[in-house]
Amino acid sequence: MRRRLGLLAVAAIGAGLAWWAAPPRPPQTPADIPLARPLPEGALRVTTFGTSLTARYDWPAGLQAALAACLGRPVTVTPVARPGAGSAWALTQLDTVAATAPDLILVEFAINDADLRDGVPLARAKAQHQSLISALRAAAPGAQIALMTMNPASGARGLARPWLAAHYLAYRDLAAEQGTGLIDLWPRWLALPETARGLQADGLHPDPAVAAGVIVPAVAGYLAPGC
Repeated sequence: MRRRLGLLAVAAIGAGLAWWAAPPRPPQTPADIPLARPLPEGALRVTTFGTSLTARYDWPAGLQAALAACLGRPVTVTPVARPGAGSAWALTQLDTVAATAPDLILVEFAINDADLRDGVPLARAKAQHQSLISALRAAAPGAQIALMTMNPASGARGLARPWLAAHYLAYRDLAAEQGTGLIDLWPRWLALPETARGLQADGLHPDPAVAAGVIVPAVAGYLAPGC
């Protein structure tokens, strides 16, 4: 009897771990949420606020060029980003973001918040993002905010982020609840064959050319339909 109870306990623990590690079902289509109001006329200032997926890449420069060509007016895209950063770090960078005098702030910290090694639980990530959105609105009045989901992860980096899908899906809820925009890049990445996603050996960072090819047209089209 004791052995049977022990086996049942082990089975229950195993089932619980399997449920905990299993990510939500990925969405098939992007769930972009438009900005609440049009972008201002004249010179446009965009701040990209995020992780190594922003800091180590040239897609912000590509976005600047694409928007300037499409809109026919000056556009400045300024990255404020750091490898390994999460939403806790973001809360310490409000003055840096405000100094860029942004009309629009693009925010992406979910991929590092989801890291089991140095990220934060989902509930805390949501709370920190709520605080971040409020603080950005106070630090940069008039600036609009759009959350951005990014690429999937694989290999060891993917195993370290078993709830990345939940963190990305939480951006949908946060954007709806907080009245921000949402640029839902994650389903666009998932629509690519796995071999075409260009993930480098670390399983987290895509090839810069592939990243630009996914991010720039999606963000430019979101901000300026018809680009």
